[in-house]
Amino acid sequence: MSSTVVSLIQALASGLLVGGVYGLFSIGFSLAFGVMRIVNFAHGELVMLGMYAAYSVYLLTGADPLLAIPIVGIFLTVVGAGLYLVVYERFVGKATLQQLLVAIAISMVIQIILQMIYGPETRGVQSVLGSQYLIYGPFFFSYGQIAAFIVAVICVGVLELLLQKTRWGKLIRAVADDPEAAEIVGANSRAINTVAFAVSCCLAGIAGCVLIIYYPVNPGTGMALMPIALIATVIGGLGSIKGAFLGGIICAIVQQLTSTFWSPALQDVPLYVLLLVFLAFFPFGLLGRKTAH
Repeated sequence: MSSTVVSLIQALASGLLVGGVYGLFSIGFSLAFGVMRIVNFAHGELVMLGMYAAYSVYLLTGADPLLAIPIVGIFLTVVGAGLYLVVYERFVGKATLQQLLVAIAISMVIQIILQMIYGPETRGVQSVLGSQYLIYGPFFFSYGQIAAFIVAVICVGVLELLLQKTRWGKLIRAVADDPEAAEIVGANSRAINTVAFAVSCCLAGIAGCVLIIYYPVNPGTGMALMPIALIATVIGGLGSIKGAFLGGIICAIVQQLTSTFWSPALQDVPLYVLLLVFLAFFPFGLLGRKTAH
Protein backbone atom coordinates (compact mmCIF):
# COMPACT_ATOMS: atom_id res chain seq x y z
CA MET A 1 0.00 0.00 0.00
CA SER A 2 1.49 3.33 -1.08
CA SER A 3 2.14 6.10 1.40
CA THR A 4 -0.43 8.31 -0.36
CA VAL A 5 -3.17 5.72 0.09
CA VAL A 6 -2.18 5.21 3.73
CA SER A 7 -2.30 8.96 4.35
CA LEU A 8 -5.70 9.19 2.63
CA ILE A 9 -7.24 6.39 4.70
CA GLN A 10 -5.72 7.78 7.90
CA ALA A 11 -7.11 11.25 7.16
CA LEU A 12 -10.59 9.89 6.36
CA ALA A 13 -10.72 7.73 9.49
CA SER A 14 -9.38 10.48 11.76
CA GLY A 15 -11.84 12.92 10.20
CA LEU A 16 -14.69 10.54 10.95
CA LEU A 17 -13.69 10.26 14.63
CA VAL A 18 -13.15 13.99 15.13
CA GLY A 19 -16.26 14.73 13.11
CA GLY A 20 -18.40 12.86 15.60
CA VAL A 21 -17.56 15.46 18.26
CA TYR A 22 -18.02 18.31 15.78
CA GLY A 23 -21.41 16.83 14.98
CA LEU A 24 -22.29 16.55 18.67
CA PHE A 25 -21.91 20.24 19.45
CA SER A 26 -23.34 21.20 16.05
CA ILE A 27 -26.64 19.44 16.73
CA GLY A 28 -27.05 21.55 19.86
CA PHE A 29 -26.64 24.69 17.76
CA SER A 30 -29.02 23.26 15.14
CA LEU A 31 -31.63 22.30 17.76
CA ALA A 32 -31.83 25.87 19.07
CA PHE A 33 -32.30 27.23 15.57
CA GLY A 34 -34.67 24.52 14.39
CA VAL A 35 -37.08 24.88 17.31
CA MET A 36 -36.81 28.55 18.26
CA ARG A 37 -35.07 30.21 15.30
CA ILE A 38 -32.37 31.33 17.72
CA VAL A 39 -28.91 31.69 16.17
CA ASN A 40 -26.90 31.12 19.33
CA PHE A 41 -23.47 32.51 18.51
CA ALA A 42 -22.50 31.83 22.13
CA HIS A 43 -22.73 28.07 21.51
CA GLY A 44 -18.96 27.71 21.04
CA GLU A 45 -18.43 29.39 24.41
CA LEU A 46 -20.90 26.94 25.99
CA VAL A 47 -18.80 24.05 24.64
CA MET A 48 -15.76 25.79 26.11
CA LEU A 49 -17.60 26.20 29.42
CA GLY A 50 -18.22 22.44 29.38
CA MET A 51 -14.50 21.86 28.78
CA TYR A 52 -13.56 24.07 31.73
CA ALA A 53 -16.20 22.40 33.91
CA ALA A 54 -14.77 18.96 33.09
CA TYR A 55 -11.29 20.33 33.76
CA SER A 56 -12.45 21.60 37.16
CA VAL A 57 -13.93 18.21 38.05
CA TYR A 58 -10.63 16.64 37.04
CA LEU A 59 -8.66 19.04 39.25
CA LEU A 60 -10.93 18.48 42.26
CA THR A 61 -11.40 14.72 42.03
CA GLY A 62 -8.92 13.40 39.50
CA ALA A 63 -11.84 11.85 37.60
CA ASP A 64 -11.58 11.28 33.87
CA PRO A 65 -13.63 13.81 31.86
CA LEU A 66 -15.90 11.02 30.61
CA LEU A 67 -16.96 10.37 34.20
CA ALA A 68 -17.76 14.07 34.57
CA ILE A 69 -20.38 13.97 31.80
CA PRO A 70 -23.41 13.69 34.18
CA ILE A 71 -22.21 16.58 36.37
CA VAL A 72 -21.25 18.83 33.46
CA GLY A 73 -24.40 17.91 31.55
CA ILE A 74 -26.62 18.93 34.47
CA PHE A 75 -24.62 22.12 35.00
CA LEU A 76 -24.95 23.21 31.35
CA THR A 77 -28.63 22.25 31.35
CA VAL A 78 -29.23 24.66 34.24
CA VAL A 79 -27.12 27.35 32.55
CA GLY A 80 -29.05 26.86 29.32
CA ALA A 81 -32.45 27.10 30.98
CA GLY A 82 -31.35 30.28 32.76
CA LEU A 83 -29.99 31.85 29.58
CA TYR A 84 -33.21 31.11 27.73
CA LEU A 85 -35.56 32.46 30.40
CA VAL A 86 -33.49 35.56 31.16
CA VAL A 87 -32.18 36.48 27.70
CA TYR A 88 -33.28 34.46 24.70
CA GLU A 89 -37.02 34.03 25.30
CA ARG A 90 -37.86 37.44 23.89
CA PHE A 91 -36.15 36.55 20.60
CA VAL A 92 -37.94 33.26 19.85
CA GLY A 93 -38.85 33.05 16.18
CA LYS A 94 -36.85 36.19 15.37
CA ALA A 95 -33.25 35.74 14.22
CA THR A 96 -32.78 39.52 14.30
CA LEU A 97 -29.62 41.59 14.40
CA GLN A 98 -30.39 42.42 18.03
CA GLN A 99 -30.54 38.71 18.90
CA LEU A 100 -27.19 38.10 17.19
CA LEU A 101 -25.60 40.99 19.07
CA VAL A 102 -26.96 39.68 22.38
CA ALA A 103 -25.51 36.22 21.64
CA ILE A 104 -22.13 37.75 20.81
CA ALA A 105 -22.28 39.75 24.06
CA ILE A 106 -23.01 36.57 26.02
CA SER A 107 -20.06 34.82 24.39
CA MET A 108 -17.78 37.72 25.35
CA VAL A 109 -19.04 37.68 28.95
CA ILE A 110 -18.37 33.92 29.20
CA GLN A 111 -14.87 34.41 27.78
CA ILE A 112 -14.05 37.19 30.25
CA ILE A 113 -15.40 35.29 33.27
CA LEU A 114 -13.47 32.14 32.38
CA GLN A 115 -10.28 34.12 31.77
CA MET A 116 -10.67 35.80 35.16
CA ILE A 117 -11.08 32.40 36.85
CA TYR A 118 -8.58 30.25 34.95
CA GLY A 119 -6.27 32.80 33.37
CA PRO A 120 -5.21 33.00 29.72
CA GLU A 121 -3.10 29.83 29.81
CA THR A 122 -4.00 26.73 27.82
CA ARG A 123 -5.10 23.91 30.11
CA GLY A 124 -5.67 20.21 29.59
CA VAL A 125 -6.15 16.94 31.45
CA GLN A 126 -4.05 13.80 31.72
CA SER A 127 -6.63 11.34 30.47
CA VAL A 128 -5.67 7.69 30.16
CA LEU A 129 -7.59 7.48 26.90
CA GLY A 130 -6.04 10.61 25.45
CA SER A 131 -2.47 9.30 25.76
CA GLN A 132 -3.03 5.83 24.29
CA TYR A 133 -3.41 4.76 20.67
CA LEU A 134 -4.90 1.88 18.77
CA ILE A 135 -2.35 0.77 16.17
CA TYR A 136 -3.50 -1.32 13.24
CA GLY A 137 -0.81 -1.84 10.62
CA PRO A 138 0.26 1.60 9.35
CA PHE A 139 -2.77 3.28 10.95
CA PHE A 140 -3.10 4.73 14.44
CA PHE A 141 -6.10 6.13 16.28
CA SER A 142 -6.37 7.85 19.65
CA TYR A 143 -8.50 5.96 22.16
CA GLY A 144 -9.69 9.37 23.32
CA GLN A 145 -11.05 10.18 19.87
CA ILE A 146 -12.64 6.73 19.59
CA ALA A 147 -14.35 7.16 22.98
CA ALA A 148 -15.47 10.67 22.04
CA PHE A 149 -16.97 9.38 18.77
CA ILE A 150 -18.86 6.62 20.59
CA VAL A 151 -20.29 9.12 23.10
CA ALA A 152 -21.29 11.42 20.25
CA VAL A 153 -23.09 8.64 18.35
CA ILE A 154 -24.93 7.57 21.50
CA CYS A 155 -26.05 11.15 22.24
CA VAL A 156 -27.24 11.71 18.68
CA GLY A 157 -29.11 8.39 18.69
CA VAL A 158 -30.81 9.14 22.01
CA LEU A 159 -31.78 12.65 20.90
CA GLU A 160 -33.19 11.36 17.62
CA LEU A 161 -35.24 8.73 19.47
CA LEU A 162 -36.56 11.35 21.88
CA LEU A 163 -37.56 13.65 19.04
CA GLN A 164 -39.21 10.95 16.93
CA LYS A 165 -40.70 8.51 19.44
CA THR A 166 -41.73 10.46 22.55
CA ARG A 167 -44.54 12.90 23.27
CA TRP A 168 -41.97 15.53 24.22
CA GLY A 169 -40.32 15.13 20.82
CA LYS A 170 -43.63 15.44 19.01
CA LEU A 171 -44.42 18.62 20.96
CA ILE A 172 -41.02 20.09 20.09
CA ARG A 173 -41.57 19.37 16.40
CA ALA A 174 -45.06 20.83 16.60
CA VAL A 175 -43.80 24.03 18.21
CA ALA A 176 -41.00 24.25 15.65
CA ASP A 177 -43.45 23.88 12.75
CA ASP A 178 -46.20 26.19 14.03
CA PRO A 179 -45.99 27.56 17.60
CA GLU A 180 -49.39 29.26 17.42
CA ALA A 181 -51.19 26.09 16.35
CA ALA A 182 -49.31 24.10 19.00
CA GLU A 183 -50.50 26.53 21.67
CA ILE A 184 -54.10 26.13 20.50
CA VAL A 185 -53.98 22.35 21.01
CA GLY A 186 -52.55 22.74 24.52
CA ALA A 187 -48.76 22.75 24.09
CA ASN A 188 -46.87 24.95 26.54
CA SER A 189 -44.47 26.63 24.11
CA ARG A 190 -42.53 28.40 26.87
CA ALA A 191 -41.79 25.19 28.76
CA ILE A 192 -41.00 23.26 25.57
CA ASN A 193 -38.63 25.95 24.30
CA THR A 194 -36.92 26.16 27.69
CA VAL A 195 -36.30 22.42 27.73
CA ALA A 196 -35.15 22.40 24.09
CA PHE A 197 -32.64 25.19 24.68
CA ALA A 198 -31.45 23.53 27.89
CA VAL A 199 -30.92 20.28 25.97
CA SER A 200 -28.93 22.10 23.30
CA CYS A 201 -26.66 23.51 26.03
CA CYS A 202 -26.41 20.09 27.68
CA LEU A 203 -25.14 18.67 24.38
CA ALA A 204 -22.56 21.47 24.29
CA GLY A 205 -21.42 20.47 27.78
CA ILE A 206 -21.14 16.79 26.84
CA ALA A 207 -19.15 17.77 23.75
CA GLY A 208 -16.85 19.79 26.01
CA CYS A 209 -16.28 16.75 28.24
CA VAL A 210 -15.19 14.50 25.39
CA LEU A 211 -13.24 17.24 23.61
CA ILE A 212 -11.06 18.08 26.63
CA ILE A 213 -9.72 14.50 26.56
CA TYR A 214 -7.48 15.31 23.61
CA TYR A 215 -7.99 19.03 22.90
CA PRO A 216 -6.63 21.55 25.46
CA VAL A 217 -8.76 24.57 26.32
CA ASN A 218 -8.10 28.29 26.68
CA PRO A 219 -10.44 31.32 26.75
CA GLY A 220 -10.31 31.56 22.94
CA THR A 221 -11.37 27.96 22.27
CA GLY A 222 -15.06 28.78 21.98
CA MET A 223 -14.38 31.36 19.30
CA ALA A 224 -12.45 28.72 17.33
CA LEU A 225 -15.23 26.13 17.65
CA MET A 226 -18.20 28.36 16.78
CA PRO A 227 -17.47 28.62 13.03
CA ILE A 228 -17.34 24.83 12.79
CA ALA A 229 -20.79 24.50 14.38
CA LEU A 230 -22.16 27.13 12.01
CA ILE A 231 -20.61 25.62 8.88
CA ALA A 232 -21.65 22.07 9.85
CA THR A 233 -25.23 23.23 10.42
CA VAL A 234 -25.38 25.07 7.10
CA ILE A 235 -23.96 22.07 5.21
CA GLY A 236 -26.31 19.60 6.89
CA GLY A 237 -29.36 21.84 6.76
CA LEU A 238 -30.54 24.40 9.30
CA GLY A 239 -32.71 22.69 11.92
CA SER A 240 -31.80 19.15 10.87
CA ILE A 241 -30.28 17.02 13.65
CA LYS A 242 -29.01 14.30 11.33
CA GLY A 243 -27.81 16.96 8.92
CA ALA A 244 -25.80 18.79 11.60
CA PHE A 245 -24.11 15.54 12.64
CA LEU A 246 -23.31 14.72 9.01
CA GLY A 247 -22.08 18.27 8.48
CA GLY A 248 -19.74 17.94 11.46
CA ILE A 249 -18.21 14.79 9.98
CA ILE A 250 -17.80 16.45 6.58
CA CYS A 251 -16.08 19.45 8.21
CA ALA A 252 -13.63 17.24 10.09
CA ILE A 253 -12.81 15.11 7.04
CA VAL A 254 -12.18 18.23 4.95
CA GLN A 255 -9.89 19.58 7.69
CA GLN A 256 -7.95 16.33 7.92
CA LEU A 257 -7.54 16.00 4.16
CA THR A 258 -6.42 19.62 3.86
CA SER A 259 -3.99 19.26 6.74
CA THR A 260 -2.54 16.04 5.29
CA PHE A 261 -2.22 16.97 1.64
CA TRP A 262 -1.93 20.77 1.75
CA SER A 263 -1.08 22.56 5.01
CA PRO A 264 -2.26 22.30 8.63
CA ALA A 265 -2.28 26.10 8.84
CA LEU A 266 -4.84 26.26 6.02
CA GLN A 267 -7.14 23.45 7.12
CA ASP A 268 -10.07 25.82 7.71
CA VAL A 269 -9.90 27.57 4.33
CA PRO A 270 -11.93 24.92 2.41
CA LEU A 271 -14.59 25.04 5.15
CA TYR A 272 -15.30 28.70 4.46
CA VAL A 273 -15.40 27.96 0.73
CA LEU A 274 -17.96 25.24 1.44
CA LEU A 275 -19.96 27.69 3.56
CA LEU A 276 -20.12 30.18 0.69
CA VAL A 277 -21.06 27.46 -1.82
CA PHE A 278 -23.89 26.08 0.31
CA LEU A 279 -25.26 29.51 1.20
CA ALA A 280 -25.24 30.54 -2.45
CA PHE A 281 -26.41 27.36 -4.19
CA PHE A 282 -27.76 24.95 -1.54
CA PRO A 283 -29.29 27.19 1.16
CA PHE A 284 -31.30 24.32 2.68
CA GLY A 285 -28.24 22.07 3.05
CA LEU A 286 -28.06 18.35 2.50
CA LEU A 287 -30.91 17.28 4.79
CA GLY A 288 -32.69 20.54 5.53
CA ARG A 289 -36.19 21.39 4.40
CA LYS A 290 -37.87 24.50 3.18
CA THR A 291 -39.77 26.42 5.82
CA ALA A 292 -42.11 29.35 5.83
CA HIS A 293 -40.61 30.82 8.98
